Amino acid sequence: MGVKKGRPYIVYIILGIIAACFIYFILWIIFKDKMPLHEYAFEIANNYDAYAAKAVILIPLLIFVLIFFTFMKPTAAKRFLRLQSSLPTSKIHSVAKGLAEIEGTLIMKEPLTSPVDHEVCIGYYYTIENISKDSDGRLSYTTVHRETQCNAFLVTDDTGTIEVEPDKIEFVLLGETNVSSTNSKRYTETLLKNGQKILLVGYVDSKNGVPFIRKDEHYKVLGITSASGINVWNKYQPLLRSFIFTCSIILLIIIYILTQ
Repeated sequence: MGVKKGRPYIVYIILGIIAACFIYFILWIIFKDKMPLHEYAFEIANNYDAYAAKAVILIPLLIFVLIFFTFMKPTAAKRFLRLQSSLPTSKIHSVAKGLAEIEGTLIMKEPLTSPVDHEVCIGYYYTIENISKDSDGRLSYTTVHRETQCNAFLVTDDTGTIEVEPDKIEFVLLGETNVSSTNSKRYTETLLKNGQKILLVGYVDSKNGVPFIRKDEHYKVLGITSASGINVWNKYQPLLRSFIFTCSIILLIIIYILTQ
C-alpha cells in the first residue's frame, strides 16, 4: 500500500487559484456582463489563443516564484542550519559569551516521560496526525497537533560541562524515535536521551558567574541535532543547493526561449 505525506500548502494555494478561476469562468458564461471584471473576461474570450500562449509561460513562472519564496521563508530550523555551517565548534571549557556552537554528550537532570512509548527522556517533539485514504488506497497524513517539551539538561565534552535552558528549543534533523498509529491517527515522537551525542547552537550567557546556554534572541535560534546527522547534512547540502540553482537557471532559460 502506497504512503504519501500531506500536500504542502503551496499545492493548496495553486489548486485554490485554479478552482477560483474555473468557478468565475462558469459564472461569467451564465451571467456575462453582470459579473465583475466582465470587460477583461470578454477580452480574454475573444483573444483566447494569444492569452493561452502567455499563460503557458506565466503559469510555470508563477509556480517557480511560489516555490522559491516557500523555500526561502525563514524558519528556526533554517536559521540553525545556516549558522551551524559557519560557526566554529567551541570547547565547553573555553566557550565565549555570545552565539556559539558546541558538541558533546547529553546528561539528564530531571526526567520526562514520552507520550507515545512512555520512555524516560530529557525532552521530546510529539506530533499527532490524522490519517486519510484516497481512492487508490494511498494514505496521507495531516498534522493536527505538535508539541515540544524539554527539561533543562547538561552537555559535556572532554573539557567541561554546561547547562542548557531549553525554552523554545528546536529539534533539527532528528529522526523519529517511536511511531504508533490507529485506524485514524498516527502518533510520532522524537526523543532526546541521556548519553546522546549532539550538536547545539545557542547563546552562551552567565548567571552568578556560571555559564549556561539559552536561546539567542537576536538570531532567534536555540537548536539541537545529532552529531552524526549534521555531518551528513553538511556533506550533501552544497550538492542540493547546486542542484536547485541549476534547475532554476534551466527553467529561466526555457521561459526566455518560449517568450522569443
